[in-house]
Amino acid sequence: MIAPTLPNPWNVFNLQSSPFWQDPLGDGDSTHPLSLFVGRKADLTALSNGLFSAGSGSSRRAIAGNPGIGKTTLVKRFKAQALASGYLTTDGFVPVFADDTNEALFGRVLGAVYDILLANRPTTVDHAAMQSAQVLVRSAREKARGGGVSLFGVGGSVSQSTNATVPKDILLDGPRVLRDLMTLVQEGDAQGVLVHIDNLENLSEVAATNAGIIMRDLRDPLFMHNGLHVVVVGTPDAIQAAVMAHQQVRTTFSVRNLEPMPIADVHALLDARYKYLQRDSLRPLISPVEPSTTQALYELFRGDLRGLLQALDDGVTPNIGLVPAVPVTPAKHTNVVSASIRPLLFEDIAPTLRQEYQDQLTAIAEDHHARRLLLWGEQDVDAVHTQRALEKLWKVKQGTVSETLAYLVRLGYVLALPREGRAPVQYVLSGRSRLIFS
Repeated sequence: MIAPTLPNPWNVFNLQSSPFWQDPLGDGDSTHPLSLFVGRKADLTALSNGLFSAGSGSSRRAIAGNPGIGKTTLVKRFKAQALASGYLTTDGFVPVFADDTNEALFGRVLGAVYDILLANRPTTVDHAAMQSAQVLVRSAREKARGGGVSLFGVGGSVSQSTNATVPKDILLDGPRVLRDLMTLVQEGDAQGVLVHIDNLENLSEVAATNAGIIMRDLRDPLFMHNGLHVVVVGTPDAIQAAVMAHQQVRTTFSVRNLEPMPIADVHALLDARYKYLQRDSLRPLISPVEPSTTQALYELFRGDLRGLLQALDDGVTPNIGLVPAVPVTPAKHTNVVSASIRPLLFEDIAPTLRQEYQDQLTAIAEDHHARRLLLWGEQDVDAVHTQRALEKLWKVKQGTVSETLAYLVRLGYVLALPREGRAPVQYVLSGRSRLIFS
């Protein structure tokens, strides 16, 4: 149970606070504990089997999924499971940046391995392999420029791009040093080291392509060391560009494509959060929304769990205690204290959401992008478009279409569907846009 909070409107549901947060779960986070993880059993089994079956060798996994589908939380759960099984890892990740070089990415991964060993086995700090690694890591970090970000993946979040000038000789001495670190691990009591590489979905198409070239060049000096296990996370397009574009990398990585969480698991996820946040165990717990409300938003957001949770928070928060009194029948409301404090229906929150997202769209700085979105939504909210189709709809050139789509995808109004083979990428309106135009 979390620590008591000050009185707030969620108390009318007998909850400590909003259960609809969108932050990834994490060990040591009392607000969003990893113990609330729900579902993904097949995905976790596949990841664990790949790790354990590598034995004393190495393994490389990639997790591909649309934004908001739950990739980061899945990896956190996987890493916690690996840690409990004798592998060394931390809660952080190694970011990939738009202006990366071979030396920069190698330096960050080497730094992450060093930090993982230091965090899990601090007594190894005086070992010769750690001392050699420390020289390279310190040199790289002293020459790195930027702020607000953990360059080497242990702790922190990626908030801005960072240019790193890394010594060229890191690719001469680095592979030997990394090999020695892995020997140190395997001669000790650990099964191996698990490194998490992320941030691919924040890269442009050009930057993701560059990441693929770097991954190809670093395959042998970085990714093939016995005892080193790597999981790379990104959108399907980003994984395609960074992991699948070059045969040298593609043949050494196994890709796991995440499907949307089933609606039954979404209900179970919310029920677990309600129970965790229950304020008074002696009072009945009131679900803030009816299951049918979650179902309706689930269908609108097409598997975007983060978008669904944000919509629940945006829709419920302003309406707590303000919904009009209605006759209560057991068939319509499953958990009721009074006519005015009851689980909310979709029709209770839809007007609030529609107005909120319409106002946000109106307020965006690039109004020409908003006008094109309006044209799309007013013509057919369910339409699936390629870039070529949008050229005709918007009567603009292909470069302008790409620019508008990148902008609207970044703001969460448009979703790119996973590419099927060599077919053109297809785009659909997100749940946020569908709420505006429905």
